Amino acid sequence: MTALPDATRKRISPRSAVTIVVAILLIVSMTFNLGLFFAGPSTGLERAATASLPVKEPAGKAGDEQLAYLLVKLQLQTRSEMASHFTRKQSAIPGVDKLYQRLLVKNLILPAAVAGNIFSEVVPQATSGRAWVKMVVDQPRNPKNRGDEEALNLLAELRKGAATAERNTGDAFYYAEPIKAKAACMYCHGEPKGASDPYFPQYTKEGWRAGDIVGAVIARVVPEEAAGG
Repeated sequence: MTALPDATRKRISPRSAVTIVVAILLIVSMTFNLGLFFAGPSTGLERAATASLPVKEPAGKAGDEQLAYLLVKLQLQTRSEMASHFTRKQSAIPGVDKLYQRLLVKNLILPAAVAGNIFSEVVPQATSGRAWVKMVVDQPRNPKNRGDEEALNLLAELRKGAATAERNTGDAFYYAEPIKAKAACMYCHGEPKGASDPYFPQYTKEGWRAGDIVGAVIARVVPEEAAGG
């Protein structure tokens, strides 16, 4: 990623950083809804409300903790929005739904790909490099989804049943929530385990089942002082 010019390296508050991310997510969501409108007018109108991405501010959290929480919530919301397009009925015309799915896959309009690309670019720039948020899994297909030691420890906590997990190491604050497999994930990651992925034959299916905790969305925020702010 290209370093920001010195003139632009100004302090950006957590609220401003989240506002930037939300604006981009709204554009993505509204773009999808326009596509749905042309695929099936009634469906597009019925789903117009999905253009909003409601994320409540956390009670009892402020500063870096609040930023980490909101970033995780926003990425989970984005993933959910993307996944819904694979299982949503788009048209009464035979074959249109399958064609729509293939179009999404061909253009890598996938939950992990879309969310990962948006957040990996926007968040570090919006926070002057203080924060990142990403999907972390044990055995990732994408090397970018590998987590550091703290992130993997938080993922282990979630697998044991914790609803959320967080840790302040002094060097950074981490916040994590689980990623649960949905019906849309089964096309590429479901059963039978070891079978060829129908869309990406270089990979094999992991044997996921709906509801499995397959990873986590984790945010890491470095204190402003430690980042030289």
